[in-house]
Amino acid sequence: MKSSRSLFLGVILTAVLAVPICGASKNKLDARVKDLTDYFDGMQRDPNKAVPGEILAKAQGIVIMRHYKAGFIVGVSGGHGVALVKNSEGNWGPVGFVKAGEGSFGFQAGAQRSDLIMVLMNNNALKVLTDPNLKLGVDVRATVGPKSAGDQANIKTDETPVLLYGDTKGLFGGAAVETGGVFPDDGDNAEYYGKKLPMNEILMGNAVQPSEASKALAAKIDQFAKAGTK
Repeated sequence: MKSSRSLFLGVILTAVLAVPICGASKNKLDARVKDLTDYFDGMQRDPNKAVPGEILAKAQGIVIMRHYKAGFIVGVSGGHGVALVKNSEGNWGPVGFVKAGEGSFGFQAGAQRSDLIMVLMNNNALKVLTDPNLKLGVDVRATVGPKSAGDQANIKTDETPVLLYGDTKGLFGGAAVETGGVFPDDGDNAEYYGKKLPMNEILMGNAVQPSEASKALAAKIDQFAKAGTK
């Protein structure tokens, strides 16, 4: 009897202690979304780095990544970020957490950190978020995005569905992505939403509602999209 009572109390204590841990993990991920929101805001306020408002307005999805441990050819390693997709009504949905795959993103000697915004222009581009077998630059073409309205006329998004923007000088070196990809971070997504879900259900399946941090990021994207289309 005493042994059973001790076991029961042990289970209850474990459950009680797990609640603050889950809360702390959620707060940490919220802070990551805020950090990426602040990064996006900073990029958009620099005319030499910003994604044009017209591009943001037409985008079907967006990925904001932070990469680490880069070499002479930027081999992405240890990167993390978030992805958002527009729903059928044209509104941004909840964030899905992603991580970087290996790849080369242009010349940048000795870089230790490089940040990246990927603008997904059509349904074909969205597949890079849900199909782990697809690679940027191999299965789905990606290239450096236009910086002005005049440049946009030369971009055919049906042929180049992923447009890249970065704030590390010389990151792309005028070249398109050679290899690489982004993959769902199943661990972070499970912690954030309290259950394991496929990436397509998070981003496109209405399985979860946008968090406050997610709404703030979406509002920031819409802010610069509207500013660029006035």
